[in-house]
Amino acid sequence: MKKICITGGAGFIGSHLVDYLASKYPQAHLVVVDKMCYPARREYLEPLLRSRRATLVEGSICNSELMNTVLAGADLVIHAAAESHVDNSYRDVKPFIETNIMGTISVLAAARQNNVGLFVHVSTDEVYGESECRNLTVNDKLNPTNPYAASKAAAEMFVLSYARSYRMRTRITRANNIFGTRQYPEKLIPKLICDALLGNTFVVHGRGTAFRAFLEVSDFCQAVGAIIDHGEDGGVYNVPAQKEYSVMAVVEMVSKALGIDVEKFVAFGPDRPHNDCRYGVKGEQLSALGWKPTRLLENELSALVDWYKANLELYSASQQKDKGAQQRINRTLKLISGKGVQFNRLRNSRSNSNLYQFNPQFPSP
Repeated sequence: MKKICITGGAGFIGSHLVDYLASKYPQAHLVVVDKMCYPARREYLEPLLRSRRATLVEGSICNSELMNTVLAGADLVIHAAAESHVDNSYRDVKPFIETNIMGTISVLAAARQNNVGLFVHVSTDEVYGESECRNLTVNDKLNPTNPYAASKAAAEMFVLSYARSYRMRTRITRANNIFGTRQYPEKLIPKLICDALLGNTFVVHGRGTAFRAFLEVSDFCQAVGAIIDHGEDGGVYNVPAQKEYSVMAVVEMVSKALGIDVEKFVAFGPDRPHNDCRYGVKGEQLSALGWKPTRLLENELSALVDWYKANLELYSASQQKDKGAQQRINRTLKLISGKGVQFNRLRNSRSNSNLYQFNPQFPSP
């Protein structure tokens, strides 16, 4: 490998993939394409940028001319760029169509034009919809139940179509919920930690009875490595975690780790229009490549709390720049529940800050 391109490489999963690939391929130069919206941080890439092992290109994957230029001479593309917060997709689906569908088409077209050796698409287990009674396989039908998941399912169809029509070498990952350092505090675990550190009330969707399986980000990176090395062209790979937890179980774990009283920390707000009860997947194809998850949430939580304590300013500063965030939160809550005013009175009775509930979308450069 001489040149590897990672889209969304300044965000949570993407930056961890950059670190992993830099170690796995020490002779390769890594090119990161990221529009640097709210979850992205240049700080995540700084060591590799300083050493000139990596180059950061600030721009949108929807810019076809840019992508054609960036992918020239690339041996491998890891397409991790995505709008990924379900709550935001209920508020405004357009950024999800633009980035997750149109952006994927742009990257695929550029990869085809430049004869890129391998295209790895980072998708999600949410494309299956909820799996209440059993764990799903890659042969089960896609049945997304929210706009985010629908956009990711659509993106997968384009990846598969390019593989079949143009004989492109592609592989797709569908992972359970991923957690770890650098995750923006709009997702469950980092939001819990940051709200607790800031003295905010954490608002649970509904009663917190939904179950989620949590995969540590380094386990996911190892899975991607196995798929690159040993996966089949055109293959789809579920990436399952070892264990699943109810939302309230995670709340209790984080509260215990921080030594706070759950009853004083938590309030219950309106649920999503549809909140999948659980996502369960089987990973036989990936297991056959020699991969298995090794890290459990309960064992990683202490170090994760310490990381957010040391890096809290990375997130609070960016949110303070957006004076309209609360208005967008109010509109979103009214849209999904019809109870926005009542809910926000409850929320703000405990805190004058609502930094992480929903997040602004910034236009592509």
